[in-house]
Amino acid sequence: MKNLFVLFLVACICSCPLISKGQDLSFVNHTELGLLTGTDNFGSRTNFTFQSFNGVQIHRKHTLGFVTGLDQYGNYSVLPLAVGWRGVLNPQNKWQLYAGVDVGYGSALFEKVEINEWDQHHWRKGGRMAQGTFGIRYKTKKANFWTISFSLKQQINYFYTGNPSRLSPDRNRLEDWSYYEEDKVTFNNLVYRIGYSF
Repeated sequence: MKNLFVLFLVACICSCPLISKGQDLSFVNHTELGLLTGTDNFGSRTNFTFQSFNGVQIHRKHTLGFVTGLDQYGNYSVLPLAVGWRGVLNPQNKWQLYAGVDVGYGSALFEKVEINEWDQHHWRKGGRMAQGTFGIRYKTKKANFWTISFSLKQQINYFYTGNPSRLSPDRNRLEDWSYYEEDKVTFNNLVYRIGYSF
């Protein structure tokens, strides 16, 4: 999370010269739905993804902002939180090529600790996330956009299994567990999305 804050700070500093010149910054929202396809430690899969980018246009070709959404990997939900950049190659045209980069963290906020009949605990934690995007957008009469995009996305997560050695064990204290196992799971994705931007 510290790196995420640093990236946000850099983005703010880079935009300051534009603000000081009195240029108006336009708000941008880009909402997308799509499919996560790829492989992980368990094999091949196809999953649902939702993503929303909210930011400010600091130049007619460049936008900086934040990304959040929901990535579903089977019964495992990941909430991405990232800083993002969007760039447009030919903003003067009706059909436009654009690209994007997002860097941040995938949170396992919605996940709960599962305890089986033998008192074995299972839980999950999020990890770093990075994504690169290439797409095409079509300008409507209202200067909004329909989009189609393709992304390469990597999400790191950690799956834990433990047998407690005391009541109310602390998941961050190894001495509270008679057995403790951590598995790093990497989700490598090719992502297909359609969306709308205004």
